[in-house]
Amino acid sequence: MKQKIRVYLDTNMVLDVFINRARALRKGENVLLPRKYEFMLANKEKIEFVTSFITKAEVARELSSGFGLNLEEIEDLWVDFAISLDCQFVDSFTFNADIAKFAASVQMKLRTLFNFMHLLIAADKNCCFVTGDKDLIEKAKVLLGNIIVIDYIKLRKLIEDAD
Repeated sequence: MKQKIRVYLDTNMVLDVFINRARALRKGENVLLPRKYEFMLANKEKIEFVTSFITKAEVARELSSGFGLNLEEIEDLWVDFAISLDCQFVDSFTFNADIAKFAASVQMKLRTLFNFMHLLIAADKNCCFVTGDKDLIEKAKVLLGNIIVIDYIKLRKLIEDAD
């Protein structure tokens, strides 16, 4: 068996899964699974998924404020999601003042700075980082040459080409 590709799941990669589940829960309907999530499920034997407390916090904030879900409902959705992908969970990470130096030296949007925090965790855990943030992709190439930062389309191609 080939070695799995380690992929870090940030909020951009998974939020639609949770939004769809929250809508279905509130309306009592069947869940519409995003194609991206179906792809992840279909390729669990090729991809080792990793996520973190930051992703969980961002998802929880959206489900609480946007859909009125309570802590128990959010936790149930999170656990189901993590189990469905056999997802490893990073429950702590230490950032230091270097992130402030980085933010002062490179112009970026607030969203990109937050995504950079995800990127640092992914780099520490030797994961490929998949994002739609093109600004982050470019800045990561300059700052962290040792990590693979790609968009979802390139991830699909990488997995399909591995067959």
